[in-house]
Amino acid sequence: MFRRHLPLLVLLSGPAFAQPLLPLPEAVRRVEARYLGRMIEAEVVRGRPHEAADIVYLLRWQTPRGDILRIRVSAVDGALLDVDGQGMIEARRP
Repeated sequence: MFRRHLPLLVLLSGPAFAQPLLPLPEAVRRVEARYLGRMIEAEVVRGRPHEAADIVYLLRWQTPRGDILRIRVSAVDGALLDVDGQGMIEARRP
C-alpha cells in the first residue's frame, strides 16, 4: 500500500509544494458549481507545462447520463484548467 502513495509523497515534497494546497472538498465544490454529477476518483498530479499550476487535482466526474469527464483543477487556487470527455456540454449547469 505504501508504494501506491510513494509518487504522491515525492511530488508533495518538492519545491512546488511551497504553497498551501486547496483542500480537495473545496475543489470538488467548485466543479459541482459548474457541472452536474459526482466525483468518482481524484488524483494529485503535476501540472502540465502550459498550465499555471504546479500541482493539479485530476478528477474523474460521472455525469447524470453516466458519461465520465476528466477535469483538471488547480490545487493552488481552484481554477478549472481543463475538462475533457463525452457529455461535458450536457453536464454544464445553466
